[in-house]
Amino acid sequence: MKPFKWGKSNTVFIPELDAEHKTIFRMAEELQRAMEADASTADLHPGLMALAEHAEAHFEHEERLMRESVCPSFEWHKGQHNTARKRLRLFLPEIQQGNREALELLMEFLAGWLRDHTALTDRIMSAHVRNYQRIVARLAS
Repeated sequence: MKPFKWGKSNTVFIPELDAEHKTIFRMAEELQRAMEADASTADLHPGLMALAEHAEAHFEHEERLMRESVCPSFEWHKGQHNTARKRLRLFLPEIQQGNREALELLMEFLAGWLRDHTALTDRIMSAHVRNYQRIVARLAS
């Protein structure tokens, strides 16, 4: 399984979003370590649900920033969030029933998705949002 490691390539240069991303990576890494230690799916379920809830709150935060700044890539970006949301909705019921393979498949998907999404999609979004915030600040002064 791909590791959940935060790195400089995942930095988007918006402190609140970077903090949220780091938390998501940390939570996923903790789940991965517990899986490798053979924790049961029942034991892993609370951590997985907390990760899903944190990710959803984070997606909503990013989407709000994109709407406020009239980000031209909003629909594309939200579509990527929706892909992760759909994958979670698909796998969570299976995982709740104790399906270890579903959990492994979900974690494998999330490892690649998080790495790619933060390194590219979120960086595109954050550049737009930072520029918007600079313009608003200049107009306000």
